[in-house]
Amino acid sequence: MKIQTLPIVGLVALAMAAFGSRAQAGIFSSNIDMLVVAEKANGPQPTASTYAVFDGGYIEAGDAIAGDTPPTAAQVSNSLRAALANQGFAPSSNSPAVVLTYHWGVLRIDHVQIRVPYGIKTNLMARIELVSTEQLGAEVENHILLREKGTGTNDAAASPAMLIGPTKTVVDQSRQPRIFVIVSAYDYQGLLHREAQLLWRVKLSAREQSGEMDQVIPALLTGGGPYFGKNLPNVQTIEVTPRAAPATGESAAAASAGALHLDAAFINGLLKSEHDNFSGGSSGPS
Repeated sequence: MKIQTLPIVGLVALAMAAFGSRAQAGIFSSNIDMLVVAEKANGPQPTASTYAVFDGGYIEAGDAIAGDTPPTAAQVSNSLRAALANQGFAPSSNSPAVVLTYHWGVLRIDHVQIRVPYGIKTNLMARIELVSTEQLGAEVENHILLREKGTGTNDAAASPAMLIGPTKTVVDQSRQPRIFVIVSAYDYQGLLHREAQLLWRVKLSAREQSGEMDQVIPALLTGGGPYFGKNLPNVQTIEVTPRAAPATGESAAAASAGALHLDAAFINGLLKSEHDNFSGGSSGPS
């Protein structure tokens, strides 16, 4: 991030203005620092880029804080579909190559959730996994468990001292309340046989202090679109510009399990399982 040299008086005035608004992402820039985690499963991937999509619902997990206005479900749907279109994905109502699910909202620390002895709070696990690859997340969680078993202490609220580099970064980022969108792609043919074969998953997030949710989430989707279906070896930080949510209105029709010849109970169970995992089991009404 480039920082322009300013006179001291002007610097102080700018700092005061920035701290007076939670919608200001930074003192010198209104851009949002977005974390991108993009992982693709091993094995063959569908060559076609047609999709059907299910909204997994809004998540507000952890400590409740008043005053943040999320975008409507229609606005999130429209933002996602626009991002998909920009990457060459086309909707299909009956026989798509992939079935997408998405969940969105805010994940904060849950200070009242009870920790199981020699275990990790599910809220903490959700925060770690939001900002890490599968490998990095497993390393952090294993390190916490080993320290707890070895010392009898609870590291749920503190960074393990021996973690360095990328794993230390994961712990630091997981301490911050984060606005997020998670998009997952499943093989349609597998779902026809009640098999949830995950093809790829993209986790996009920014600190809650980055701005209002109805501007941050559209920015995450727009900036994160190029990573749909990609595989990144490490977590990346990308600057994106806050943007207003699409105009209120009806979004394109949501996918129907019946129209896709899928087992509705199986799809609902998949969405619930994702919702519980991504929220840490502490989410409010969706």
